[in-house]
Amino acid sequence: MSVSANKVVHPQTNSVLAGLEPAVFFGFFEELSAIPRGSYNEKQVSDHIANFARARGLEVYQDEIWNLLIKKPGTPGYENAPTLILHGHTDIVCESDEGVEHDFENEGIKLRLDGDFIHGTGTTLGADNTVGVAFAMSLLASDNVPHPPLEVVLTVQEEVGKGGAQHFDGTKLTGKRLLDMNWHDPKSLFAGCAGDISAHFRIPLQWSERPNGQEAARLRVSGLSSGHSEFDIHLERANAIVLLGRLLRLAIKEGDVSIAKVEGGVNRYVIPGEAEALISFDRSVSGALRSKIEAEAAAIAAEYSTSDPNLKITFEEDPGLFFSVFSEKVATGAVNAMCLLPNGVQSRSLIVDNLVESSNTVALISNDQERIEITSTIPSAVSSRRYNIVDRIRQLSEVIGLGASVETFADCPEWPYNPQSRMLAAGRAAYEREFGEQPHVEVSHSSLELGLFRKKVPDIDMLSIGPEAFDVHTTRERLNHTTVEATWRLLKALLSELRT
Repeated sequence: MSVSANKVVHPQTNSVLAGLEPAVFFGFFEELSAIPRGSYNEKQVSDHIANFARARGLEVYQDEIWNLLIKKPGTPGYENAPTLILHGHTDIVCESDEGVEHDFENEGIKLRLDGDFIHGTGTTLGADNTVGVAFAMSLLASDNVPHPPLEVVLTVQEEVGKGGAQHFDGTKLTGKRLLDMNWHDPKSLFAGCAGDISAHFRIPLQWSERPNGQEAARLRVSGLSSGHSEFDIHLERANAIVLLGRLLRLAIKEGDVSIAKVEGGVNRYVIPGEAEALISFDRSVSGALRSKIEAEAAAIAAEYSTSDPNLKITFEEDPGLFFSVFSEKVATGAVNAMCLLPNGVQSRSLIVDNLVESSNTVALISNDQERIEITSTIPSAVSSRRYNIVDRIRQLSEVIGLGASVETFADCPEWPYNPQSRMLAAGRAAYEREFGEQPHVEVSHSSLELGLFRKKVPDIDMLSIGPEAFDVHTTRERLNHTTVEATWRLLKALLSELRT
């Protein structure tokens, strides 16, 4: 990439986005999209951004897990303004459509432009949070956008438990104002969010010998709408793991049915859209079992006809090349957990209208030779309710027995709404000046890294903005490129408000 006095020139390796404005943003968006950057695979993109910043003479700090801190002095007239922290994250959720082969470890995202929207090609787009990184790079590259001193923090592993923010050394920051670029609604200012915690529910596996002569089948739930486990939880979409548990309970009740494998979900922040089990059963129950599953599948399809019109449940013969199955007690315990773990909305706010306060998503299930593991993610705006849901999960492990245990991880605090926030006031003023109307102010059930920054930097004042994006974390993810220019205008107007 070459730089002239007032213009950033990007290499046109793909040029799908050529002609879109602002050109500086879309150049960086396309450049970043070409770099593989799934969670835990951020070194390449981190090095790329670090080299970009060093080439401009900027101060760069890169830690051992590839978090970045880049410092840029304020422009003339802003040199003594309070420092602004600009935040985004470099990793993306990696998911592809059934039948699409994409090597996320080594391939970037193949962008596709369709009308007002940018998509991936059979994959997630990664607008969450390529948008934030591209805006940050646009400011770092610019020499004609007035701004206060900047501390640009680009974290890693956000999508797998906010590991980058957990690890980041907050003592390196001098700023007390933070602007996050991980919001998805250009008509609102994001001013508060939930915290979250995740939990592994584990059952030690006991194996039994598979009886001779049994048939085998693969029971599969697919085609669900899925979605972000926090942004979309209020839509009451079906959960493939919960539905699979419901079907497996029906199968086990039929008798002479064993389980050899269970798996489902793609990420702990995604409502699982697919899950399957490999089962073994006596020929004598084959016909009745198929009939009952088909009848239950029809009932489930009717229940979710609005939220998940493409739901599909299949019961297909399998070669059955396996010799061991879960013991009867373990199978029953695992199915009970799949059915009884808290899932979906658990409470709604009585302070903010139409806001989910607490929820749980049963997000992942798998087994190896040693254990079955079910992973839940629990966001809540109230810490005590978050921990109470965890305790209910622990109680379920105690009821099930079998050596079941619960391990929590990635505990992230909430970011409470502050109506007196200076950043919020500046955002309101900037929005009204640019667009001639007052913005909506949103407090979300989503759990961002901002609660961790609030913990690391006492008295920090925060706000989040961003262009319009839909269905993040799914292969339907899309960015409305027509809203990016308005967000760029808002960003520049907000920077001018932060001169004092």
